Amino acid sequence: MAAENISFLHVSNVKSLPSPMFEIELKATFIIVESNGGVDAETFSEVGRIISHVIHEFPLEDLINDGNGAVLDMLNSMSVPVQTSTVEEIAASAVRMAAAVRDGGSKVSRMRVGIETVVDNVPDFGNNDTDDDDDDEGTVRAEQATEKLVKLMVEVSGKDCAICLEELAMGSEAVCMPCSHTLHDICIAAWLKKKKRCPYCRFKL
Repeated sequence: MAAENISFLHVSNVKSLPSPMFEIELKATFIIVESNGGVDAETFSEVGRIISHVIHEFPLEDLINDGNGAVLDMLNSMSVPVQTSTVEEIAASAVRMAAAVRDGGSKVSRMRVGIETVVDNVPDFGNNDTDDDDDDEGTVRAEQATEKLVKLMVEVSGKDCAICLEELAMGSEAVCMPCSHTLHDICIAAWLKKKKRCPYCRFKL
């Protein structure tokens, strides 16, 4: 039985330069749970979290004319399971801010949205990530993808690995993706056996 999807929404403004485009910065946290079973009712335990963080760009007029459609497409592209009310809430804020930018009454051209949602499976961020690939070549592809990573020494503390959510400790060894995102070596090696995209921005290796 699938866990009930529960979303929590937080919207805030981020100042940026005037632009004919409007940006929605979406940080989605997927809380993965598994069933503990039970006689009368199922209970669930958290087994991990995955964070997907993407900035989406929209032409001002397109967003203003079809805010619900634009937001729904954005959430679907990130495999975020949400209710209609959530889509409408995000869209209403985005349309209001975009209209203010268009009309010259505001220079805020980016909106930041944070969503937490409970799921019982790892989301598929791939957008047909494995098309044209054979399943029995998974290990080979993972090794080839790993070869594209650059090992480095963490020089600044305060950043977390998007896969295990543990801190990238200063002085420890990590790996840098071609898209410049940094993760633990062991975490990304295991991730690439299942997905061939960056867990942050979905850059495809």
